[in-house]
Amino acid sequence: MKYKLHFVKTRLGKMYYRLFTFFKILGNYPYITFESYNETTIEPSVTIKSFKFNKNFLRIKLRRNVYINNYVLLQGSGIIEVGENTYIGSYSIIGSNDSVKIGKNVMIAQSVSIRDTDHNFSSIDMPMIQQGIVTSPIIINDDVWIGYGAVITKGVTIGNGAIIAANAVVTKDVPPYSIMGGVPAKVIKTRTGNIED
Repeated sequence: MKYKLHFVKTRLGKMYYRLFTFFKILGNYPYITFESYNETTIEPSVTIKSFKFNKNFLRIKLRRNVYINNYVLLQGSGIIEVGENTYIGSYSIIGSNDSVKIGKNVMIAQSVSIRDTDHNFSSIDMPMIQQGIVTSPIIINDDVWIGYGAVITKGVTIGNGAIIAANAVVTKDVPPYSIMGGVPAKVIKTRTGNIED
């Protein structure tokens, strides 16, 4: 790990990642657009899968200085927008058939799942695999920290400056500057003081 961090900071390392990012973006055109190629890093083992749904295809919009780590999966037929200075950790999955909008200065740890889609299960007379999907947009505002293994479900908005604890399952909106934890997640504290019982 120390060697990798040292390599990334060297001139050769920067050139390698810039070149790889360029070919990754070129190879996934027209799915990806970006503000600044020189300030974007997509590591070699990132996977991008576009699904065709309702005649749509996946669109990924990257702002300045986005870092997408190895083994991240970006998939779907919707829009994934990532704000500037945002980091996405290894083994995370972002799935969109509607839209996932991530703000700036967001830290997403490893193995996080962010999906704006669920399978429909309203009928018990038909297999769930045949019932289609239900979607609702996800919005993650600026300066959010999402801990290891957290799950963000469809229709959720996470307010500015919020923290999502490791392994939390977020099923409802998160107030700004709050700390959410648990399954399902609830506010356990705020960044301005403790929550009273």
